[in-house]
Amino acid sequence: MIDQIRREVTRGLSGVRSALRGFLHGINLAQRIQRVEAEGLAGEELPGLELMQQFGFTSAPPAGSQLIIIPLGGRTSASVVVATEHGAFRFKLDNQGETAIYNQWGDLIHLRKDRSIRVVAALKVEMETPLLNVTGAIHAGQNITTDQSVVAAVDVKDQGGAKSMAGMRDIYNLHDHPETEVTTLQPNQAM
Repeated sequence: MIDQIRREVTRGLSGVRSALRGFLHGINLAQRIQRVEAEGLAGEELPGLELMQQFGFTSAPPAGSQLIIIPLGGRTSASVVVATEHGAFRFKLDNQGETAIYNQWGDLIHLRKDRSIRVVAALKVEMETPLLNVTGAIHAGQNITTDQSVVAAVDVKDQGGAKSMAGMRDIYNLHDHPETEVTTLQPNQAM
């Protein structure tokens, strides 16, 4: 009896396709759910597969990426891509527990074990927000340029902190000049 059940189960499952590996040939980015053109390892063409991704994250894997394909209900026509990988472009992490978001051109965001975040962008980083609030110190290795005013709640210093705007104002406001045996008054208008 048990052998007969096993035979029937085996016969029933023989028509159900297992998960498979494949390679990405192309991707359609125009649709809300991306569709890929793929090829199975046995050379089988797999057109129009849905590329399922986690909510809040989207990517467009490059051609040649490896795919894990799940045929829903065992049917190839209902297959979805659930994972992608391309070893040639993969960013190498330093430690377990780290995370990185990267692209094939080397730009990346790396969340490190030491609790720091490394951002690498070949051209620039854009932030579109009405307010950027930074709670820690900022160090810039290059010039800072702005199209608006610089407003400081406390002093503005230069020359490594040796001189300040308030110090310059104090000197200006209190200065005088010796003038032919008479010392001039301090400026009429304070800076």
